Amino acid sequence: MTFNPVAALNVIECRNVISSNNPKAVDLGSQTSSINDIFIKNLVDNNKTINSIQKKNLNNLSSSQSFTTEDYFKSVGFKEYKSIDINGAYNSLQFDLNKNILETYSYSEKYDLVINNGTGEHVFNQYALFLNFHNLTKLNGIMLNILPFIDWINHGFYNFNPIFFADLAASNNYQIIKISLANRNGSELRLNDENLSILFEQIKPNRNDSKFEKMIDIAKTKLGRNILLVVITRKLSDKIFKIPLQGKYLSDVSNFKTDYNSQESGSAMAANQIADNNKRDN
Repeated sequence: MTFNPVAALNVIECRNVISSNNPKAVDLGSQTSSINDIFIKNLVDNNKTINSIQKKNLNNLSSSQSFTTEDYFKSVGFKEYKSIDINGAYNSLQFDLNKNILETYSYSEKYDLVINNGTGEHVFNQYALFLNFHNLTKLNGIMLNILPFIDWINHGFYNFNPIFFADLAASNNYQIIKISLANRNGSELRLNDENLSILFEQIKPNRNDSKFEKMIDIAKTKLGRNILLVVITRKLSDKIFKIPLQGKYLSDVSNFKTDYNSQESGSAMAANQIADNNKRDN
């Protein structure tokens, strides 16, 4: 996996919403740094959210002959940085993310920031992946996902839709801080909170009234063909991980006792997300 500009920028954004003075971060996947001194200098000069200590550390980093992903994390204020990868690269914890690492490796450490940057699409067992993600995150900790959305053909097993994260959050009491469309160079398109449901609209064929489709067209022009999905959430509950039901199906099972009775609506209220019972009535 590659620690690129969009990841570097979002790590700073996450650091700024973490209250701990000595936060710990873990990457799901060992990360080869692809940022350089020119990027760091532009970051220091142009990013108004960076504080004076971060600026000093980043300036020192940019003057180094070479630096690692861990060096970057420590420069922006993380006390500890680790990664988890089956290949063991860069001294990563050599765990298989297809397995429940708490049960398989007795690993129960928790972190202020857990990052899934270009890793999740390569892990076949998505249940285990997001169970691990949940279990590794402290209460009130931050989760950062940067994953393929559009035109990442055969890059990995999966591309991800925004509703995946809407309903994951609704099931597990995560606060959605941000969902954006991005490219690897750090450019992003983002909606404000009151318009977030546009991202959960089902785009139907042969219709020309889709707000989300128009946003995607803009993204392809501004960001390029290969579009990433960036999602930042906060874990508000330490309850066990719950598998979500796609939001539009919640009303279909609302009269039955299921594992989904406590799930919030998530993506259910977005345009064209019609429950099966309502389709039958029509």
